[in-house]
Amino acid sequence: MLVRTGRETVVVSDEGEALGEVLAAGIEVDGADRLVRHIVQEQGLLIQGGVIRTPGMPIESTPLGVLLVANTARDVAHWLYDHKKVKRGRDFREMLADYLQTTFSKQVAQTEIVGMSTKPHKFANVVSFANGRKLILDPVAKEASSINARVVANLDVKARHDPSLIQRIIYDDTESWSASDLNLLQVGADVVPFSEARNVIRRLADKELAA
Repeated sequence: MLVRTGRETVVVSDEGEALGEVLAAGIEVDGADRLVRHIVQEQGLLIQGGVIRTPGMPIESTPLGVLLVANTARDVAHWLYDHKKVKRGRDFREMLADYLQTTFSKQVAQTEIVGMSTKPHKFANVVSFANGRKLILDPVAKEASSINARVVANLDVKARHDPSLIQRIIYDDTESWSASDLNLLQVGADVVPFSEARNVIRRLADKELAA
């Protein structure tokens, strides 16, 4: 939930969290604004680009705005769960990318980062913050080649000891991973199960936004 305050008015938005939650669950949503606009408009709210928000409101109406957006975001998520289907066999890496795009928009991009060895490494999801720090969210497949490649890339970048870089490796915990593989991933960067990724990412982002 984000509250933007002006001199006399306030705008409250869910920052795309309702849609992001649905996308992260593997549910296909095309034209989300059109699909759920009837729910949003019933509460006098607006939706654009998957973001639910109030129009400009008097500052003293902030608690009402927060309540309206929270309840409407919940209703939108429930409606989409009930009316849309999960895409079978969808790669969790696609779901992660969709969630990040919805949540961070232009802040997230595929980025090359040079490691200690001076070799550039490609990372699919790098979120850039206004304070100059970057959050690397690196998905890994349960395959030896993917595991080795992501460990090498993350380890090389970590060896720079650059305080502006935050690294996390995301793995699909619907699959059965061995302790040895997870321990190997941990050598490269802190590991996060995909089922917990949304909460972890939000906490990390909130910390950077508050810095």
